[in-house]
Amino acid sequence: MLVKILLVVGLFGLARSVEQVRYDNYKVYNVRIDDLEQFKLLKSQDKSLKLSSWREARHLGESSDIMLPPEYQKTFESLLAKHNFTYNLKIDNVQTHIDAQKPKQRITSMEWTQFHTLEEIYAWLDVIEDRYPDIVTPFTIGNSYEGRPIRGVKISYKEGNPAVFIESNIHAREWITSATITYFIDELLVPRNPAVRDIAQNVDWYIIPVLNTDGFAYSHEVERLWRKSRLPSDPTGECIGTDLNRNFDYLWMLTGAESDPCSQIYAGPSAESDPEISQLTAYINNSIPEGTIKIYISLHSYGQYVLSPWGHTALEFPEHYPQMMHVAKGFSDALYRRYGTVFTYGSSATTLYEVSGSGKEWAYAVKNIKIPYTIELRDKGELGFVLPPEDIIPVAREVTEGFVGMIAAAREIDIL
Repeated sequence: MLVKILLVVGLFGLARSVEQVRYDNYKVYNVRIDDLEQFKLLKSQDKSLKLSSWREARHLGESSDIMLPPEYQKTFESLLAKHNFTYNLKIDNVQTHIDAQKPKQRITSMEWTQFHTLEEIYAWLDVIEDRYPDIVTPFTIGNSYEGRPIRGVKISYKEGNPAVFIESNIHAREWITSATITYFIDELLVPRNPAVRDIAQNVDWYIIPVLNTDGFAYSHEVERLWRKSRLPSDPTGECIGTDLNRNFDYLWMLTGAESDPCSQIYAGPSAESDPEISQLTAYINNSIPEGTIKIYISLHSYGQYVLSPWGHTALEFPEHYPQMMHVAKGFSDALYRRYGTVFTYGSSATTLYEVSGSGKEWAYAVKNIKIPYTIELRDKGELGFVLPPEDIIPVAREVTEGFVGMIAAAREIDIL
């Protein structure tokens, strides 16, 4: 169901009339894929039943999270029953949880009891840049396709520190990522315990809170569950956007990506076709001294994973895989001690699914950054992309603890 509303686009445009997507009575099913025939059957029904994949099964015998609109649900359930799928209903009405993500009374100043818009995040970046000029160095890697600046901050207490680079919200709908990383930035600026003070003062942090600025704004203004960029990708105008985490120039389109512009994992017409990725890699290449970045993190949700290279094959592992696993264990163990949240770690191909053209693969293979990860935050699929605002602080606190453990583990093996 579409509802027309008038939005004011603040910093980046004039008021315009848009169609706001609602998900009334959309359901999310958890469906186990037992064999290749079941997998092919579901793929064949993608467009006819308007199936939207939230999370795909890693291997045969595991489950996918699939959302679909109410008018196709009976047909879908009949199909599952006829072909002996095992399934259960995870979310009965997606819109109910989206509504719960919206504050009853919006607070425009930055705090972590609600999900903030791009304008609010950027206004807060202005505040911390003014408040901590000796610690915070702002940077902009360039502009998005629609002209939004892609902003980041470097947090550095002294010269000569090794660095960690974090890009967040490369997938627009993963709001918990930018909420978490802005909380972490605040922790680095006003450390509340000695361990956080240590990693703030002795490590430089390059952080881009929202890499996919166009998609993120669109997910707030129009379509909450939008994933991709907003670069037109289909001459007919029917399909928009690239999966930016398939657009990096390393083994682009080898596996785990699609050439169909309508696909959620469309890798773009060419490697680095989207300005968000070409400008990100250019910034790292040209503005950060070679060898400075010791750890690269692409922050995502959901699933509770720490994923390393390789993504393109499960048959071999990178040279530094033992070090990657040591540091991933340090992150996961420290995070667990906060609330008992379990993170699984391993290579992408063996732990989740095969993928190429992603940020961490580029960071390792092209930039020789020995510890690169995709980190998937909470949850395990109970609410997925529509976590309530009440979860922001617990997630951010445990991730902060995880980063402390990550740095400690990296030091143990002389990465930092």
